[in-house]
This record gives sequence, C-alpha cells and structure tokens, in this order.
Amino acid sequence: MMRQFSQHRRSNDRARVAAELSEEARLLTETTLPLDAIDASASDAHHGHGTNGNGHGNGNGNGNGKGNGNGNGNGHAKRNGRTVSLPGRSAAEHALAAIDTRLTEQPDSVPLLLERASILGSMGRYAEARGDLEHALLLDPENLTVRSALGIVLLRKGLWSSAVPHLRTVVENESWSPTAWFYLGEALNHVDDLDGALAAFVRACELDPSHAKALYGQGVVLDRLRRPQDAAPLYRRSREVAAR
Repeated sequence: MMRQFSQHRRSNDRARVAAELSEEARLLTETTLPLDAIDASASDAHHGHGTNGNGHGNGNGNGNGKGNGNGNGNGHAKRNGRTVSLPGRSAAEHALAAIDTRLTEQPDSVPLLLERASILGSMGRYAEARGDLEHALLLDPENLTVRSALGIVLLRKGLWSSAVPHLRTVVENESWSPTAWFYLGEALNHVDDLDGALAAFVRACELDPSHAKALYGQGVVLDRLRRPQDAAPLYRRSREVAAR
C-alpha cells in the first residue's frame, strides 16, 4: 500500500512540476537568442517594437499599440520618416520585414542573420531560422552565439543528433554557462546517451543550484536509468525551486 502511495505521489509530483514549468519552458525553447540570454522570454527580443498591440500582448491597437481586443493588434512602421499604421500584422512580422529590407543591402551580415533567426524562431518558423543560422555559421565559424542558436533550433526541430556537436562545442568554450550544459543534456537525453545527459544536467546544477529545468532533467534521466528512488527528490526540488 505504501509503495502504491509513493508511486502515485511521485507521478503527481512529475505532473505538477511539468505544469509549473510548461509556460517557462515554452518561452525558453521558442527563442534563438544567445545562451546567456536564453532564460529570458522570447518576446524580450522584440521590446520596443511591441507585440500584438502594446508591446506586451493586448491587441487591436491604434497604431501605437494601445487598445482593447482579441490580440490581433495593428502595428506601426516608419515610412519617409513618418509613423504609419499597418493593420493586421504582428510586431514580429513588422520587425522581420524591416530586417529583410536591411539584408537586401547586407546579405552577409551575421548580426542581421542572427536577429532574423531569433524572430523566426519566436514565430515557430524553425526551418527558416535554421537556414539563416547555417548561412551565418559559414560566414563566421567561430561565432559561438550563432552556433548555440543553431543547436537550439535543431533541438526544436527534433534533430537531436545534429544538435549535439554544436552544443558540445559551446560547452567546451563556455563551460561556465549552466544553460549551455542544460541544452546539451536535453540533446543527449534524446539520443539515449543517458550517462552523458545526466552528467550535463548535474554540471548545470553545480553552476546554478536553482536551475529548475536541469533538476527536472536529472529526474527524467534517473527514471530512465531505473533509479526512481533517486529521481523523486530531484522532482521535488525542481518543484520547490519553480514555485519561488
């Protein structure tokens, strides 16, 4: 009876932690920003442009984004030095159009390619983001920001084995970054390198003991290694950290 209760409670723990982390994880995984900025919301990349209206989400705005409605906000853009309303387009689409214009003049600009990939990633357009990042990496193979972003986009597309070498290169050069170790652990877990994944998640937590996602990742891997008694306290710790 106690064993059944323990298993039921552990299952509830996992479900609760997953629910608590779901929104944070969504924001985390829908961005292609540099690794040291990954833990910020993907929408943070577009502050100043507005998102669906007022810069943070309420829509059917009046050109500068204020107003009420259902989230389908009007945006604004500069034409001949004047601000004009552009109905029916999101802030991300406006930002994308502006970068496209600049890229026609500077097609090999790594910062512009990275910026466009970031916006495309936030829109879920990972295949296009991947193309921009691969182009940027050809132009600047030593650019770790581009390489980390490419690794994350490959994760989002489910191309785990392709992501591993990029993310491994990042941790080799930025071993101080808990987020870099977390993403490597995520990729290794999906290619069934469980020992490597566990080591990466553990290292992330050594660098940042309050890294809820890495704590949860350890629990997942330990469960897969048939060590549920070791996984349970990590799920619990992840829940406690996420609740703060």
